[in-house]
Formats: sequence, C-alpha cells, structure tokens
Amino acid sequence: MEIIVTDERDERFIKFCDSFGCLVEDPQVVLLLSNFGKIVGCSSFKVYDADSCEITTLFLNSYDNREKIAYKLIRQLEKIAIDYEFKKIRVTFDSREDILVEIFEKLDYLFIDDVCMEKEFKIFN
Repeated sequence: MEIIVTDERDERFIKFCDSFGCLVEDPQVVLLLSNFGKIVGCSSFKVYDADSCEITTLFLNSYDNREKIAYKLIRQLEKIAIDYEFKKIRVTFDSREDILVEIFEKLDYLFIDDVCMEKEFKIFN
C-alpha cells in the first residue's frame, strides 16, 4: 500500500469522496491510500485555528483491515500536522456512537465536548 499526499483538488480524492456522498471544497492536506493503483481510503485535515488542525475526512473503502488502514492514515496526518507545527489535532463526529470513535480513543484522542475529540502533540508540551 502506498500513501499519496495531495490536496482537495485531486480528482481521485474528489471521486472517492463523492462515492460517500461528500463534497469537500475547503483547502486541505489530503492523503490517499492506494493499493495496486486503486484508492482504498482517504483522509484529510484543514486548518482549524493558529495552533490546531481538524481532520475533516476519513473514508475507507472496505471493512477488511478497517482499523489498520484508519491507523495508518491518522498517524500520517498527525506527522504532517507536526511538520506544519500544529500543537493539536481535532476531529468531530455526528455522535459518540460513530464507529471510528474507538479507533481515535486508542490513538490517545480525548473528548473535549459531546462530539469533538482532540489530541495534543507531546512534542510541543
């Protein structure tokens, strides 16, 4: 599997998001996960404020290896966020029942309100 770093204008990203009924227009850092030339997952973040970014998409094309693929994409987003010198990263869910909440909890994200989780990067503390 290969991770491709791109942005919201990438046709592969637009097509993949569209398959989930999602239209993304804000400027973003985008990761596409390619397996033998086929996009099997994507994730992205955008600037939230001066110190933080927000994960705006995390779509996976398969239930097979869902957790492994999600970890890989989230960890890579975190590395890029640190490179951009963000101090924290956040993600918002529709509800605490979202199937991805458990994955973010395992990656040390904490709820800061009913539907928003955040992770502070220790490198900046």
